[in-house]
This record gives sequence, structure tokens and C-alpha cells, in this order.
Amino acid sequence: MIILMLFGVVIFSLLSLLIYKKANKNFKDNKKLTAILLSFLVLAVGLEVTVFNVNFYNNFKNEEIPLNHYLEYFELNNKYVLTYENNTLFFPEIDDNIKNIHFDIADINTEKNITVTIKLSDDGNLVTYETPERNISRDVKKSHYINIHPYGNVSGMSVSFDLGEKDVITLNGISLNTKRPFSFSIFRILIVILVCGFVYLFSGKSELNKMKLKDNKETYSVLATFFICVLSGVFAILAVINPLFLGIDITSNGLEFVPLNMQNHNMYDELACAILDGKTYIDNNDVPDSLKELSNPYDTTLRAIKSEQTGDKYRWDVAYFNGHYYVYFGVVPLILMYLPFRVITSSPFPTAVGIIIFAILFTIGVYKLITLIAEKKFKNLTVRDVLLIFITTVISCGLIFLVKRPDFYSIPIITGMTFSVFGIYNWIYGLYNEKNRNLRFFIGSLCMALVAGCRPQMLLLTFLAIPLFFKKYLTDKEIKTKKGILELVLLLSPYVVVAAGLMYYNFIRFSSPFDFGSNYQLTTNDVTNRGMNMGRTGLGFFTYLFQPPVFSAEFPFLEKVTIRTNYVGKTIYENCFGGLITSTPILWFIGLLGKAKNTLKEKKLLSYTILLILSGFILVFFDSQAGGLLQRYISDFGFIFFGAVILIIFALYENVKTENEKSLLDKLTFSSSFLSIFYSFALAFSVSDVTIDTMNPGLFTYLSETVQFWL
Repeated sequence: MIILMLFGVVIFSLLSLLIYKKANKNFKDNKKLTAILLSFLVLAVGLEVTVFNVNFYNNFKNEEIPLNHYLEYFELNNKYVLTYENNTLFFPEIDDNIKNIHFDIADINTEKNITVTIKLSDDGNLVTYETPERNISRDVKKSHYINIHPYGNVSGMSVSFDLGEKDVITLNGISLNTKRPFSFSIFRILIVILVCGFVYLFSGKSELNKMKLKDNKETYSVLATFFICVLSGVFAILAVINPLFLGIDITSNGLEFVPLNMQNHNMYDELACAILDGKTYIDNNDVPDSLKELSNPYDTTLRAIKSEQTGDKYRWDVAYFNGHYYVYFGVVPLILMYLPFRVITSSPFPTAVGIIIFAILFTIGVYKLITLIAEKKFKNLTVRDVLLIFITTVISCGLIFLVKRPDFYSIPIITGMTFSVFGIYNWIYGLYNEKNRNLRFFIGSLCMALVAGCRPQMLLLTFLAIPLFFKKYLTDKEIKTKKGILELVLLLSPYVVVAAGLMYYNFIRFSSPFDFGSNYQLTTNDVTNRGMNMGRTGLGFFTYLFQPPVFSAEFPFLEKVTIRTNYVGKTIYENCFGGLITSTPILWFIGLLGKAKNTLKEKKLLSYTILLILSGFILVFFDSQAGGLLQRYISDFGFIFFGAVILIIFALYENVKTENEKSLLDKLTFSSSFLSIFYSFALAFSVSDVTIDTMNPGLFTYLSETVQFWL
């Protein structure tokens, strides 16, 4: 967290410096800009010493009530020790107006959060009632104080600690109505400043909204570069705060790259080792005979029963075929990262690092693609318009979830996203720039072809080549020229080469060039018999796109949704947090396609917009049928829907006729972007199975207590 704060200080200082530097050239009133920046700081500090310290002021005149005389039973060496067997404290006959309780903790022998349950009886409730649970973290002092809100005077109280068999809490004492310490949080100040800066830069009245992109490319480039750096820092922080996925140990010898504790998350490295040994399977010829003898090894329940009977352990989420375990996930990440890293270092490549690298590359790719489209097709856009849509797209397209869970499952998706964006960018760039066109076409097709070795379903975006190249080679008949033939060869050859490699790799593993092996996975269901069933379609579209998110008043303010269906069959799902469209208001602009249609048609972009929307819906259908309902699968199609929305929003801005129309559109894009970004960061800290609330509980509690300053 200290690193996070220091990073924020550096980032804000850099932001102020860059904006101020550009103010010398582009802002009319530099003194006004300086005053605004200082006002953000004053406001943030003012809120910190007043509103955010409401507990300090509310409890300033408290007279402390010690409760140590109730703890004699737990006393040991002048301390009070709570264990699994003795974990409940009783405080009868208090008869006082209680505002808070303070646990003076000497030590907790575990890093996990301790759940505390307080029960009260008071003037309004003769019978004891239970209050909501609270968490205490050993290293977060603020969590040791809990505000209490009884009806009148408290007559009696009990406190229970949810302790494991080996958990021990050592207390110096417990007291009521303690004076709450003054808290000064740099992190909170930075958040306020950044929110104020976001509002100032991207509201309709921003100076950036007066700068046409075509006339202020330098300003736009500098600010975009800065935001890429900011987002890169955010991605790096989110990817490393969950130690479960880090794969890096800090020892006296420096950094060491180590396997993760979950075996199936090390499969890429296992495959790298296998390939270096001349194999494509990851077992050591030690697949249990009991698995080979099963009538259907892909039956999850049957495997579990057999494992219990024999004591044999079977690998999870690998492809099982002809007596061997294989990795059925895309091979391109292996070739690019895991294999060369294993060769060079003899260590496993940390997947979290790969996620960070490709998150940054994806961000750069989105920036270059959006900028290219904005400059070549739209003349009425401002610096503010393009920057806002760029930032919102990167944060809200599904990337954040992959970064916050930087595991084996995320790496094929994020690499597929990145190659897709760079592929389309290079294609378009080559069309507009004859210089190096052949190279751009080749790189674009190579990127698009590599998608097949990452996330094959994303290869659907290859169909964008039809509207991109139809006019050039068919309508204008350039296919009949030597130059056109060469360009087509360069466009098609990467697909041929990559396809040949993938088909050979598939054949030597599964005896078919077209079999990627996903049907043979040993996981939650028998994919070999799953098939396609239209009965899953409605639930899939609802869950992935239209299910409302569930918000709450408790950090991180977002909860998992309930997935229910009348479909009589097996539904595969994990924790989900709301449909992409309902949770991301910026995507509601899809509904304004009709209003933007004429402009898009005039710009010759309507076919791309429709194709992107259709591609998104097709991938929703495919993922629902082939994989089930998983939050990370939203990333398969999230960036595709955003591609359509970018074109629609740019077309709406291009079609603005009056200042009132521009003002209304600015308000809509700002508010929808703000809400979309809020949802994405709430999702980043959402509570699921292997999230930081359990993997890094101290940090989670710190964030919870810092954000919920009123607790």
C-alpha cells in the first residue's frame, strides 16, 4: 500500500506538470489553471481533516469505559487470550450510552481477517439482537475500532470472534467509548484529487473540450501517453496485490520465480518443460490406471467417485486423450513467453507479469486504433472526446477483471484481445498509408492469425477484412494487378503459415488438424456430450449482457448476482457480477445506432459497426453454449461491443449541430463513462472465490476502512 501511495504521488505530480506545461501553449488563462489545481489539493486536504475524520470529532469528548475486569477468565501473563474454544466475551450490566468499542490487540497469530459479531440488548430491545458482522485485521488499526449505534443505553453486550482451531488473539484490553484517533490518509487525498481531475478534464466545460483533435495533436499525444502510464501502473498494482497468482518470491538471493500453489495454474510451464523434453503431453506417464479404465473419464461425478474409491488423484482442467494429459489452451502464449523464459532462466514464467505486459500492449493498441479512426474519419472531435472514450474503453471492456485475476485462464484471452486490436490497427493503417503498406498488411494478418493460437473464437474478427478490403481488391479490381496480388499474398500468407503450425500441433496431439482438444477437458462437465442446446441461449444472453448488477452499501459495493433458470439440464456457471451492457452505461449508446446511422453510412463505417455488434452477439452465443457462464468470458466480446460504441459516439459528435446538442452529448458521455469506470473498479475488488479479501486480507480491510470512513 505504501508503494501504491508513492506511485499515486508521482503520478499526480507528473499529471500536474504535464498539464501545466501544455497550459503554456494551449490554455488561455494559466493562472486560472494553477488555481484550479491548487483548489483540488485544498479540497482534498480539507475533506480529509474534516469529513473523512468524522469519527474523531464525534468521539472527541468520550469518557472511556474499560472492560478488562470482565476478562479475568482469559487472563494469561497480564494479557487476555482468545482461542477457538474460548472465543466469546460477555459484558452484562453496562447500562450506559455506548458509541464504540475498541479492541487493544497485542497480537493475532494469523494474517487472515477475524470476523467479529456483536450482540446487544438496550433500552429499545430487551431481548438481545445480533448486529452485522465486522472484520478485524491484525495490521489495520482502524479496524480495531467499531462504532455502535444502540437504542438508548446498552444494558448488555457480547462479542464473538470467529476463530479457527489454531487461531489465537492476544489482547491488552477492551474498552468502550474510546476517543477515536485522528486519521490522515494520503491514499484518500489522492483519490479525491484524481476524481476532481477527472471531472475537470472530461466535463463539458473543460479546456480540452475546446481543442479540436486535428489542431491539437501534440497536446492529445502527451496526455494520452500520460494516461497510458497511469493505466499501466494501475494494471501492475492490481496484478500483484493477490499473492496467490504472483509466482515470485523475494529471498535473500533476490527475486525467485516459483510455481503457483495450484497445480493446474502451472500448466503452461509444465508444457514448456515437456516440449523441451520432446513431448506434447504434460504427464510423466503416470496417469492413474483407474482413470484409463473409466467408461467415461469426462464424467465429473464418475471421476470423483472413482477417486474416492481408489485414492487416486486426477488432474483438473487438462485435456485427457489416449492415456495422456494435454494443455488445451492456446499455444501462442507458451511460444511467446513461457518457453523462452524457461530456456533462458530454467524457471517458470510468472503469469502475472505476462498479464501486465499484454494489458499495457492492449492499452497502447486501443489508443493507436482509436486515434487512427478519429483522425482519418472524423473532423469534429475534441481532445476531450477522444481521451474520455479511450480511457473508458480500456478500463471497462473487461480488461480489469483479467488483470485483477492474472491467472492461467486469463492469459489466452488477453493475448487474443491484444493481437486482435493490433491486427485491425495495422490493416487500417496500411490502407491509409502506402509507405510500408506491405509490411503493415503482413503484420496485421500475422496478429489476426495468432489469435487462433490464443483464443480461437476471437478469430471471428477476421471477417472485418471483408468490408476493409472488398472495395480495394474487388470493386477497384486491384486484385488483377501485380501490386494487388503481392498485397493479397502478404495478407493471406500469415494465416496459411500459422494455420499449418496449429494444425500440425493439433494433429500430433489429438489425431486431427482441426481438434484443439477443448472437448477432452477434465473439468466441471462432460464437454464431449455437452453439444449445442438452444435452451441455454436465453440465460446466456441475459447473464452476459442484460442481468442487472447487484450493488450494496458495503465495500466494494458490488456483489455477485444470483443465476436462476428453468432450463432443465446442467448449467455451468461461476460467480458473475452483472451483464456487460446493463453494468456499463457507456454501452447504452448502442441504442442510438439509428441516430448515428446516416453519419456512419456517410463515413463508410456503418457496415463495420453492424458487423462488430453481430460479432459480439455471436461470441455471447458461442461462449454460452461451449463454456457456460463465467465472468472472464465477458472479455471475449466486451472490447468488440466497445468497438461499435466508439464508432457510434464519434458519429454522434460529428453530427452535432448546436451547442446545446454538444452539451447534452458531453453530459451523457461523461456520466456514462464515470459510472462504467466506477463499476469496473468495484469489480476489481469484488468478493469471489480467490480474491484479495481472503488472499490479501490486510490490504482489503485497509481499503474497506479507508473508503468507508464513517465506520
